[in-house]
This record gives sequence, C-alpha cells and structure tokens, in this order.
Amino acid sequence: MSWEIVSGGDAPTRRFPWWIPLAVGVLVLFAGCGLLLWPFFAASWLLAVLFGSALIANGLALLVRQRSNGATVAAGIVLIAGGVLAMVFSGLTADVIVTLFGTAVILIGALWLTVGVRAGGGAAVLVPAIIVILTGVVALVWPGVALAFVAVLGGLVMLLLGSSLVWTALALRRALR
Repeated sequence: MSWEIVSGGDAPTRRFPWWIPLAVGVLVLFAGCGLLLWPFFAASWLLAVLFGSALIANGLALLVRQRSNGATVAAGIVLIAGGVLAMVFSGLTADVIVTLFGTAVILIGALWLTVGVRAGGGAAVLVPAIIVILTGVVALVWPGVALAFVAVLGGLVMLLLGSSLVWTALALRRALR
C-alpha cells in the first residue's frame, strides 16, 4: 500500500502505510534479542556502529554545506574517516566510549556531591551522588560488565518497544480495512 490522499474535511490527509511500523518493530525486536543473547558483542558492535554513523553523518553534513572552506572540508573528511575506523575497530571504540562515560559519570557525581555538601544536603542528596560515583568507578574497573549490563537493559527496552510497534502496526492495519 502506498501513500494515498484521502479527502477529510478541509484539507486532504495521508494514510500511513501500516507495514512501516511493522518492519521497524521486527528489526527492533531482532536487535533487542541480539542484545539479550550476546550482550557484550552486540553492545560493543551496536555502540560502534551508532557512534561511527554519527561521525560519518556529521562529516557528510560538513562536506555538503553551502559555504565550505578548506578547514570545513578537512574536518568533514576526518570525521568520515573516524566514523569508518570506529566501525572497523568496534571493540576499541566501545572501550573508549565506556571509559569516557565512566569518567563523565564520576565527574558528575563528584560535582553533585560537592554541591550537596556545600548546600548542607542530607542523605537524600548525598547518597545518590555516592551511587553515581560508584557507578562510574564500576564502569572504569569493569567496562565489559558495565557494557553488558547496559546491553541487557537496552535489550529489554528494545523488546518492549519492538512489541509495541508490531502491535501498533497490526492495529493500524485493522483500522485501515
């Protein structure tokens, strides 16, 4: 089924093809299963692909800008090359990202703790800050465990989201009949 113009009131409306959310839902379900079955491999690979894709997209955006100069073109090429390298060396990319994440979480927790102590906060402010700091330490000490934990949580969320998309697509199909 393709996009159809349907007269409805003042302006024409478009019918959304039901199979698009169905296809996306099935892909999300497969990705969620992959994250649950092979958490470290799938998470490091998926993280590297997402990070590399973001670098490539930003590099392409810099290259196709209307007012490009030499520095912009060079930056675009470097971003594209970095994106390709991030995907090729997915294990190293995942380790670097987890390390950066762990460091950032520790810094955020330390800032939270500092502000909480200066403000005279009680346990309600200080305990979460300490938990955030410990989370960052765990991510730095055991990056594989941290990545696998996030992968399992992400896999569960993806299963729920994929199921919801499939259910919505089938409901849309019934409604269009």
